[in-house]
Amino acid sequence: MRNVFLAACGLAATACNGTNQVQVTPLHGFPCDEEGIAKGVSACYAGLIDGQLVMAGGCNFPGLPPRLGGAKKYYDGIYTAQLSGDTALVWRRVGNLPAPAAYGVSVTTPEGIVCIGGNNAEGQLDTVFCLSLEAGHADTNPLPSLPAGIDNFTGAFAGRCIFVAGGAYDGKADRKALFLDLDALDKGWQSLPDFPGPRRTQPVSALFEREGEYTFYLWGGFAGATDGDPVTLSVDGLKYETATGRWTPVAGPKDSEGVDVCLGGGTAAVMDGNKVVATGGVDKDIFYNALIKLPECYFEHEPEWFNFNRNILVYDPATDTWSVAAHTSETARAGAVLVGEGRIFANICGELMPGVRSPQVTLITFPAK
Repeated sequence: MRNVFLAACGLAATACNGTNQVQVTPLHGFPCDEEGIAKGVSACYAGLIDGQLVMAGGCNFPGLPPRLGGAKKYYDGIYTAQLSGDTALVWRRVGNLPAPAAYGVSVTTPEGIVCIGGNNAEGQLDTVFCLSLEAGHADTNPLPSLPAGIDNFTGAFAGRCIFVAGGAYDGKADRKALFLDLDALDKGWQSLPDFPGPRRTQPVSALFEREGEYTFYLWGGFAGATDGDPVTLSVDGLKYETATGRWTPVAGPKDSEGVDVCLGGGTAAVMDGNKVVATGGVDKDIFYNALIKLPECYFEHEPEWFNFNRNILVYDPATDTWSVAAHTSETARAGAVLVGEGRIFANICGELMPGVRSPQVTLITFPAK
């Protein structure tokens, strides 16, 4: 799938040759088949299949905003758009999810896009399925269910395994981590040691495989006060190595001035098989204060006030260091999904501020090596 994706985005990629700058290109066009979806969604499922961008589900507030009592709507449409050198995306509805859903995990595998957990108006989901395309239509083939309904968690794929961590179990933030071996589905989801430190909802993650051993990275996240635990907002990172069976600290992201960045609500993907790209996330101070006590006027501010992370960040596991690759408002989102291969990524939707979604898809192209 990698070569197909790079060829499809060839015009954007060659525009970067000879420069050291990341190219950020807003794309135009968004699905409109379902009433209300044209306003954009947050926390959808997404991935790549044979050069096609695939997105499904997600949620928004199509009527009144939350501060006025607006109801959240969940979607079930599955859509595809061919990536090309053009900046226009032509979306086509190719099927439906088993149920409307958002706030799950989606990872692209050779078999298709595995969609894991999430929630909808009925509650948390434990369902797992592989979304594939057959003759232009979407199929959703069941995989082993999660041990419980989980939402607002993170996950990543490498080798033949999917790792997930954090999120809410029974509505409460947790420290659990699990993995699924796609070559041993009969074993179902298997437990990893709980990660240390604070509980984390909406963290980001990345997974690397080498000679059958896996290293799973986890950053960011936050949790409200529950069961006597205080409010927490994490800016640090952890990694779990199957070779040692232990979690250990890794560097947390920082901006160009060395200030900690919270990737809670952000998104991440692997670049070139050896680095991690991360975008979006909440402002650590504004959001932490809101978790402590939500101000009455919180939802009345303009999007800029919320100061979502505008940095496109790159982590190098070899040196345990972060760098700022670009600074742009186009990726300042919470609840977006980042998908891509090689050095080209699509940053999909998310919210501009709490309750206000964006239909924007932004192409991020890193310069050739």
